[in-house]
Amino acid sequence: MAREMGIEAPTEGDMKQILTTGKIAIADIMGAAILRAMKTNEDDTVRAYERASRHEDAIPASKAFFMKAHRDEERHRAWMSTTADTLS
Repeated sequence: MAREMGIEAPTEGDMKQILTTGKIAIADIMGAAILRAMKTNEDDTVRAYERASRHEDAIPASKAFFMKAHRDEERHRAWMSTTADTLS
């Protein structure tokens, strides 16, 4: 289009493209780092629900709740780990 209009077409990106590309790269890096940091919190939560679901003094309804929460937290943790690996 530039040639048709008699305008010299750029052959490489300008500063805006460089900044945009850099922001995307930084977001990808930070995204993975943030998910890995959040995963450590999930590790703690998974352990807590696992212990609670096995606690000898917990009533059956509480154990069932903790077991369900434990499975849910395991799914969260797996998603964070997989997604962080994908972003890396």
